[in-house]
Amino acid sequence: MLVVEGLQVGYGGAAVLHGVDMRVEAGELVAVVGPNGAGKSTLLRTISGLIKPSAGSITFEGDDLLAMEPDQIVKRGLIQVPEGRMVLGRMSVHENLLLGAHARPRSIDVSRDFDYVLTLFPRLKERLEQLAGTLSGGEQQMLAIGRGLMGSPRLLLLDEPSLGIAPIVVEHIFSAIAGIRANGVTIMLVEQNAAKALSAAARAYVLDLGRIVTTGPASELLGDERVRQAYLGI
Repeated sequence: MLVVEGLQVGYGGAAVLHGVDMRVEAGELVAVVGPNGAGKSTLLRTISGLIKPSAGSITFEGDDLLAMEPDQIVKRGLIQVPEGRMVLGRMSVHENLLLGAHARPRSIDVSRDFDYVLTLFPRLKERLEQLAGTLSGGEQQMLAIGRGLMGSPRLLLLDEPSLGIAPIVVEHIFSAIAGIRANGVTIMLVEQNAAKALSAAARAYVLDLGRIVTTGPASELLGDERVRQAYLGI
């Protein structure tokens, strides 16, 4: 579904990603893990079209993403849930969710997905008219994921969904992520909580200092003591 080859990205002359190669197959949950500053969020932002690389290629279901603007990429079905949630705080939960569907025609499908999000995150149903900025961090993360789902993604990019959230809520978030994948959405998960990400994923890439240092089945990486100590901090 997604193929990244030779991706190089830099800011102000400083290289951040160095020849990254990776792929995501339809129906997979693939994790990208590694320490802070490894380039994980830069990778997602580049795939989403928010950053233009200096070299390399990115294709999504055979289409060249580097030839598209971010809004075109969203319409193609590749949607990112950003780090830090970035909900629109002075708008209601209901309005934030509907904005996630802005690129879609108003149809029965929008209503169906709206109902699905509220089933996935019942807490949002209780707070539909509440301003998003007054939600807890965990509730805002639920809203950010729900907003992404309202765009009807074929591939959902999740950037640090556990960041700054209480452990009990993290469990709920990851349970929801498993449900989303089971519902047929392909997921690429960037996460600093390596143990949680590797427990959820089928395959994983370890990114360090802008390079893929190892890849393989997530369960094998989680059990590899050398990988755990050198790159994952677990």
